Amino acid sequence: MARDSFSFTVFGFEPRPQGSKKYVGTRRTAAGNNIPLIIEASPGLPVWRKAVADAVKQAMIDSGDSSKFDGAVKLEAVFYLTRKPSVKRAYPTVPPDLDKVLRSLMDGITAKGEGVWADDSQVVRLEVSKKYATGEPGVAVTISNYP
Repeated sequence: MARDSFSFTVFGFEPRPQGSKKYVGTRRTAAGNNIPLIIEASPGLPVWRKAVADAVKQAMIDSGDSSKFDGAVKLEAVFYLTRKPSVKRAYPTVPPDLDKVLRSLMDGITAKGEGVWADDSQVVRLEVSKKYATGEPGVAVTISNYP
């Protein structure tokens, strides 16, 4: 039986963007060609994605339901970002970009096929926002069948 809805949170980790790349040099292949070395620009990305994957696994265990979504889903997420003491603006209108933290979240949920869905391509509707955290940074997520 497939799920109807699923919620989890990840707090204590700053949401990290995924998708920006950084050139770090070249390497020579066995054939003698030089190829560029490009890495993910966000150094905390692996830790963030693991925290998301671990939170999904734990929420599945806690719910007693190991089933996955088998069709179209809606994803709702609120990212809570750390506000530096000098920042006075009401909303985080600076990086990280919302689409890039969403990408890392969705890939973390999918992690190695052990998540709550088979693939993030099942997401057909998004309701996503970012705001400054009043406590720890992180994300609150609800996934539900759509429509």
